[in-house]
Amino acid sequence: MQARVPGLADRALVEAMVAVAELTRRGFAAGDLSTLMSPRTVISWAENVEIFRDPALAFRLTFVNKCDEAERAIVAEYFQRCFGAELAESQALAP
Repeated sequence: MQARVPGLADRALVEAMVAVAELTRRGFAAGDLSTLMSPRTVISWAENVEIFRDPALAFRLTFVNKCDEAERAIVAEYFQRCFGAELAESQALAP
């Protein structure tokens, strides 16, 4: 991903982003999610991180808003697992 978004040099950030994408793919395969993160979506997320300088905001704008409302709590949990921080809207997403 760093080749596609050269300004994103933080390896730990990139690894966490890829881990979130992998969890969404597993969730999709298990039937827990109806939307998964494609490589193109991860690249868009990285580009938005460069713009907004906030991985959580960029994640929400790039992916969370595309998800079904009932699935957003699951996606917020994936983010929390990989980044060790909750999305600001996690409280509102709880069922």
